[in-house]
Parts: sequence; structure tokens; C-alpha cells
Amino acid sequence: YGRVYDLLTHPRIVACVQDILGENVIGWGAHYFCKMPGDGKTVAWHQDASYWPLTPSKTVTVWLAIDDADVENGCMRFVSGSHRHGQLEFRSSGADENNVLNQTVDNVERYGEIVDVELQAGEASMHSDLLLHSSHYNESDRRRCGLTLRYCTPDVRAIPGFGWEKEGVLIGGENP
Repeated sequence: YGRVYDLLTHPRIVACVQDILGENVIGWGAHYFCKMPGDGKTVAWHQDASYWPLTPSKTVTVWLAIDDADVENGCMRFVSGSHRHGQLEFRSSGADENNVLNQTVDNVERYGEIVDVELQAGEASMHSDLLLHSSHYNESDRRRCGLTLRYCTPDVRAIPGFGWEKEGVLIGGENP
């Protein structure tokens, strides 16, 4: 995963993350998310913090567009300011809803304005693990692929067995 590691540790990306988290930063994960043309799957409204057994909640995700991402091919959507509401209640959801995830936060409009984040290949967005986000299915004849890069501060701890604590890498600053 040398090229992914190079992106995880890229000085321009790390500098942006440090602007949010501070100088001391751990890189703990990366994952490709790809939607093929005509893919009928959606990603329901959710907070990443609901899936990760990490405490305290101090994780930032960089979503790097590998392909152009627009409304037609299922770009990311955020609820502006929703991270200020803390951890939100969610309900279980399943395959019958064409949802890639197993959780859904309903009635998200009450938490802020919905914003579509269209990116050209090579551009990136960043979001907190508490920011509500989702994406529609890919209605286009183009692939939509993005690479997520995950970062936190050294004081974040994982429930034993999660695994990142064995694979996290000090990316910037020190680990006191």
C-alpha cells in the first residue's frame, strides 16, 4: 500500500489535517469507496463515530476524489453544522433499503442545510466523525471512486480488538 501511505503522509494533506486536529496526528486508516455506473446502492445519512469504537471523538476523514464526483454519480453530501449536535440517534437499516450501511439517521434537515460536495478528480473534502453525511446511488455511466484517509489525535483510544491501535502511524508532531 505504498502509494496510499504516500497520500496518507503527504505534507499538503497532513497540513490541512493539522489545521483542524493540531500538530500531533495519527494516521489510522484508508479505504477506497467506489460506485460503479448505474449502481443502485445508497449510503444513508450517518455519522462515522457510530461505527468506530474510539474515544474521545476526534477523527477527521479526508475524502480524496479519484474520479470526478458530482450529483449524477453520487457525490458526498453533508448536513452543514450537524457535527455540533454531538452523537445522534440512529435506527437500524438493511439491504431492503438499498443502503450500503446498517444505520440511518432520519429527518436530517432539522440539523442543518444539506450540501452536495462536487469534486474534480484530485480534489478533497474533509469531515469530522460527527458530521452527518451520505451519498445517493450512481445514476450516471461513469464510475465514482474516492479514497478516505483517517486521522486522529494521540489521546484517542480504541476499544481493544478494533485494531487501529496496532496499525496507527504517527504522521505529525509527537505522541506524548
